[in-house]
Amino acid sequence: MLRNSFLFIALILYFSLSHAGVYKHTDENGNVTYSNIPSNDSKRVDLPPIIVVPPVDTGEVEDRISKRRESMKLKEHREQLQNKIAEEEAQLNEAKSEYKDGMPDRLGSERNYQRYLNRVDRLREEISAREKNLELMKSDLDKVPVKTR
Repeated sequence: MLRNSFLFIALILYFSLSHAGVYKHTDENGNVTYSNIPSNDSKRVDLPPIIVVPPVDTGEVEDRISKRRESMKLKEHREQLQNKIAEEEAQLNEAKSEYKDGMPDRLGSERNYQRYLNRVDRLREEISAREKNLELMKSDLDKVPVKTR
């Protein structure tokens, strides 16, 4: 009986020493070594417990990613349309300022009156075309859904 209890105590001590943990040792050159075997001047490092994260359903993640990509594409498309509208409005205002309600200034190269009339017609057509372009771009912009959270 005494022999069995001595063996039992020896086994307990052995397993407690074998499950000692992780040790950190720094030598004279500053090199750090980690080991599961204790040595001279080593210090025991208490590690946090391992956390196991359950798996995520990839179908939901893929759906979220595709929706976010679609939202980003819509936002980018909307910004591009807004930039084009701003450019078109600037060019329309420039043409209107040159047109001056059908009475643009005569240029020095327009000594021939017909050249002046041709430029006036060209400006009128350009203004009309730019106004139509603006209407189309604004209707396209209205068709692009606005993503709100």
